Amino acid sequence: MSTIAERVAGFTSGLQADALPADVLEKIRVTLLHNLAVALADDVVTGVSFRYAEALGAGSGARLFRTGAAAAPDTAAFVNATMIHARAQDDVYFPGLTHVGATLVPAVLALGEELDASGADLVAALAAGYETAGALSQGFAPRTTPRGFRATGVYGVLGAAAGAARLLGLDTATTADALGIATSLAGGTNQTWVAGSQEWLFQVGFCARNGLLAARLAAAGGAGAPDAFEGAQGFYRALLGEETDLSTVATDLGETWRVRDVTYKPLPVCAILQSPVTDALSLRAEHTLTPELVGAARLSLSPGEAAYPGTDSVGPFRGAGDALMSAQFCLAVALEKGTVTASDLLRTDDAGLLELARRIAVVPDPALASRSFRLEIDLRDGGRVEHVGEDGAADFNWDREGLLAQIAAMSAEMPPDEVVAGLVDTVLDVENRSVRDVVSAMVTS
Repeated sequence: MSTIAERVAGFTSGLQADALPADVLEKIRVTLLHNLAVALADDVVTGVSFRYAEALGAGSGARLFRTGAAAAPDTAAFVNATMIHARAQDDVYFPGLTHVGATLVPAVLALGEELDASGADLVAALAAGYETAGALSQGFAPRTTPRGFRATGVYGVLGAAAGAARLLGLDTATTADALGIATSLAGGTNQTWVAGSQEWLFQVGFCARNGLLAARLAAAGGAGAPDAFEGAQGFYRALLGEETDLSTVATDLGETWRVRDVTYKPLPVCAILQSPVTDALSLRAEHTLTPELVGAARLSLSPGEAAYPGTDSVGPFRGAGDALMSAQFCLAVALEKGTVTASDLLRTDDAGLLELARRIAVVPDPALASRSFRLEIDLRDGGRVEHVGEDGAADFNWDREGLLAQIAAMSAEMPPDEVVAGLVDTVLDVENRSVRDVVSAMVTS
């Protein structure tokens, strides 16, 4: 019987863009455009990444987004990943709690630029990465997250390795080696959300860079454990802390396309909070709410989401990372301002905002399913505003028109219109362009 690595590699190593279902091809175009668009939008946290690249000195083979500075592919993969993730607005695969795009896209763009790869090969590499990360995280991330592992850190590198291996043209056996090697490069904890530190940003960079490393090592003859995933001392046993049935993992690749379930984020806040904060903005407008009118508020979430590190926090906030995770902080911004922008994530010493946040409670409710919520706002005049949302992530599985509308809504935080238009034109025709064309569309200075 084949191993998990062999099953995944057998599928991904032979992927061709022209063999993808039409809706999957379109989904990859739209998803790539979403991730690149949010990388161009304003953010408040990528200074460290740029200073890191500057300290390394000039490299060659790839370029950084925005500046176009030449860099080695592994450096470009790291820095560009942090740009995609900086606003916490990149895509998410909810069944695996993983930000696949921020870990995969920069890896294959950096490698593809070095190789002067075609847009069609880029599409195939992206499909390989999304399906790999999705299949290997689905059903496991909800079990590994309570143990302290950040799903993006431990599963994202697997997608990046598969995508890089496909772009390098590795055969099935060598791709399986790359995946095996990648299991030893997986890691990352959720303590960052509690501490307000920046590992959350760096983790996506580690995945992108390490995915390249795993594929290159395999291409150079490096061997990965054949049973790296299911072995008695392997990936899943280590992460789960117990044995589990792995017989069906990755057996439906090519039948189930998990990229179809990748969703997007309209706001620079945590994925769990997208629907609650979006609906809070609507309630504020509908009922003309102001902070002075709000007496108290309660956000009820499924127990797992209410307990996700950083979700239930009234501070003190140490930076943008713990602010964007806090339901209280993000709802307070929405109710006070009527919108949420990246710059709001730095308002962690705003006394009025924090006082409003302290009037908001997060309530775990076993009756609520994942991605569902109930928002109750008690008014000081004795009234109440209430809204129940179910499976909010479905609202953000945009098509092309929906994404273009979202990009337009972000225009105040985006580069000049001609830059954005050039990116849109290039990415929506990606299979007929080159990787270098895509990266060039990301250079704004």
